[in-house]
Amino acid sequence: MKTKHKILKMLSLITQLGITMLTSVFMCMFIGLFLDRKFSTHFFIPFLLLGIAGGFRGVYTLVMKAIEDEKESDDDKKKTK
Repeated sequence: MKTKHKILKMLSLITQLGITMLTSVFMCMFIGLFLDRKFSTHFFIPFLLLGIAGGFRGVYTLVMKAIEDEKESDDDKKKTK
C-alpha cells in the first residue's frame, strides 16, 4: 500500500510540474501577444522569456518542496524505529 501511495505522490508531482511550466509560459506569451496587437510593439519575445524563467522558478520551488517533504518523512520513519 505504501508503494502505491508513493507512486501516486510522484505522478501528482509530475502533473504539477507540467501544469506549472505550461501556465507560466502560455500566460506570459498571451500577454505579450496582446500587448503586441494593442500597441504595435515587440513585447512577445521578452514576455515569452519571462514566462519560461517564471516556469523554471515554479518548477524548482515544487521540486525543492518535494525533496524537503521526502526528507522529513524519512526522518519521521527513522525516529519511530
